[in-house]
This record gives sequence, structure tokens and C-alpha cells, in this order.
Amino acid sequence: KWATGVNLLNFKLSPVNLEKLNKGKKGDDILPAVDGLFEKYQEWGIISAEEADGGFVPELKAGLVFDTRDNRPNPMKGIWTEAVLVGAPSFLGAESGFTKLSLTHRQYFTLITNDLSLAYRMAYQTTLSGHAPFYYQTQVIVSELKGAASEGLGGAKTMRGILRNRIVGDGFFFGNVEARWKFARFQFINNNFYLGLNGFMDFGQVTKKIAIEPHSGFTPETDFFEKNAEKMHISYGAGLRIVMNQNFVIAVDYGMAADKRDGDSGLYIGLNYLF
Repeated sequence: KWATGVNLLNFKLSPVNLEKLNKGKKGDDILPAVDGLFEKYQEWGIISAEEADGGFVPELKAGLVFDTRDNRPNPMKGIWTEAVLVGAPSFLGAESGFTKLSLTHRQYFTLITNDLSLAYRMAYQTTLSGHAPFYYQTQVIVSELKGAASEGLGGAKTMRGILRNRIVGDGFFFGNVEARWKFARFQFINNNFYLGLNGFMDFGQVTKKIAIEPHSGFTPETDFFEKNAEKMHISYGAGLRIVMNQNFVIAVDYGMAADKRDGDSGLYIGLNYLF
């Protein structure tokens, strides 16, 4: 089927408001004025003056979706594939125009009828033309927005256990593999319930770095970045599902980052399976 849509995004950015944070504090409790990465990225020329305060991004979406899942809340078989093209034209008010492509494939296999399944998701996203402002680069493009935001890579919706927005690039790849087991079924207050366990591994990597032009005479790599450090980022963990009538899913996941540079661990409580 076809998928089309319009999404209007407005980003507002500013440095940390120390005056507000220090209100009512005295002596050693007062937070010092120290430049964070936001200020340093501006100093180094990674974030331009035009983008430093945020901006308006009018998204126009068009795509194709192929869906053969047998049950949307928790599929036991089928595929769900989509290709989405997003454009943010300057004539609609975008600070800088660009187009991006997103490809996502999800597939589900039954290992034990009604009880055990294996599911995976693979996604690729890249900039095709123009310049995507830095504040937009955290957006994960999907055909259907299921929340107030769609951000990554890292965190509850993409790579559990890794810091939110830890991996940012002009293009990236990520994936998830899950084993899902329904281990107990029962009835309560005239409703059918089941309990499920899932083990998972999440992974992702930047495939196209953001082009930067540092200010002449200064490069921050020596003190702040490791050369050739970008590689596959991996996390793993397990979760519990409490499901009512096959369609209302309470989800609890605990993920751990494989590399301490990506974070430590995270506990996520929400609704539905990840994909």
C-alpha cells in the first residue's frame, strides 16, 4: 500500500540555563559555568550559528508498505517492509532543504506454534541530497509515527541499554533480533491473558558520517575523539510481556551496552513489542 503524510517539526535549542539551575543554591552547591559539547561544537564549527538555536523542518513523506503479519500486536509469522522518502523543501520554510531515504524490513518466524517465535528488524537510513541540519539528524524515519517523537539511535525504541541518541550520522544502519516466548496463559476478570519472555540483541552503526568543516587551525580529535573509533554498537538483554486479549501489551525490557563508551544499562517500561 501507499503511505503519504506531512509532519511539521520545530526544534528549539539553547545552552544550559545555569541561572535557573542555581536558583536558591549557595556555596559549593552552585554549579560552575563550564562549556559542554553543545558550546564546543559551535566553537569548532561543527554546529553553525544558523543551526545553533534550532529551526523549522516541514516533512513531506511518501512511501510503500508491504505487510503480511498475522497479528499486529505480536506477529507469529509474516513480514512488514517499508520504503519511505522524506523531503524538507526550503520553499515551505525549511532552514536548509534535504531529502532522506529510509528502508525497513521486519520478519517473523514461528518456532513453536502459538508459543515461540523469532523476529528481526533491519533498517537503513541516509541523506540523498541537500544538507540535513544537525538537530534533525537524531530522527529515525518511519512510515507511521507511533509517539510524540521518533529518535535514536540508542534508547527504548532502537538500541536498548545504549544511551539515547548515542549514535548520530548522516546515514546509519541498525537492527534487532528477538526470541519471544509465551510461557503462561490464564483468565482474569473475564479476559484472556498471557505472560511472555523475550531475549534480544540490538546493534547499529553509522554508515555515512556528517561532513564537517572545523575552524581553521584547530581539530578536536586528539583530546576528544578517537580516530577510526566508529564500529558496530551492540546491546543485549531480556524483557517481560503482560498481554491481555492478544492486543494490549505491557512491556518491560532491560538492556545492557556491550561497550561502556555506549553507556551502562537501561530499564524501559512501556506498551507493545518493539516491532
